[in-house]
Amino acid sequence: MRLEKEVDIQDIVVGSHNRPDILVAVPTLGKVPIEFWVASSRLQYPINGKIRTHVAKGLEVGEARNSAVEYIMSMPKGDRPKWLFFLGDDMLPPWDGFVKLYEEAVKGDWDCLTGLYRMKQDGFPVFLTWRNDVIGRMIPGVHYKVGDVIDVDLTGLDFTLIKVSLLEKMTGPYFKTGPSLSRDVPNNTKYGGSENKTGIVLHTEDVWFYNKVKELGGRSGVATGIRVAHLDVSTGWIY
Repeated sequence: MRLEKEVDIQDIVVGSHNRPDILVAVPTLGKVPIEFWVASSRLQYPINGKIRTHVAKGLEVGEARNSAVEYIMSMPKGDRPKWLFFLGDDMLPPWDGFVKLYEEAVKGDWDCLTGLYRMKQDGFPVFLTWRNDVIGRMIPGVHYKVGDVIDVDLTGLDFTLIKVSLLEKMTGPYFKTGPSLSRDVPNNTKYGGSENKTGIVLHTEDVWFYNKVKELGGRSGVATGIRVAHLDVSTGWIY
């Protein structure tokens, strides 16, 4: 790199490069399929990035995700990573999927950003893209063009970047799998919270988390140009 003008060496700020600092968290029951191992081994991270790893083994998925956040919060604030990245052990990402996700998250100043992947379900496995102002799911070609980065109120968490600064504003549990008392579910009219505050709500840990993001005014999105395959380990089907 050529400097625009001559400078004294003592005037150059050490560490002025904004180095990506990311904790990669892998929730897993233990053994992972060979397909995941190959895909995760090929996954590229930003050049000169500071990449740390947290493996949460043998925990229920909500507890596993909480353990990653609690690990971050146990660090002195100045030592914490800037981003938490969840990589599910049944995800088969393209080799450049994370780099593209990181670049989009930084460029768009997203609090949470996820790649595009489908539910594991027979019949017609839908993409995990829901927004409160859309009845049902968001449909490619109708509500967005594939390649767009879209705002959502609910999506998955298995290929997801989250700002640690957002997590620092939250109180735990950050993630929780139901059932929960209705009055305890973070308020998001469509995907949790209810006018009936005496009932019980069944919910997944992603519903709980994205409701908390919404309460804080955070922005959640899906980068629809980053397609991630979803492996059903029990059948071998890839969605």
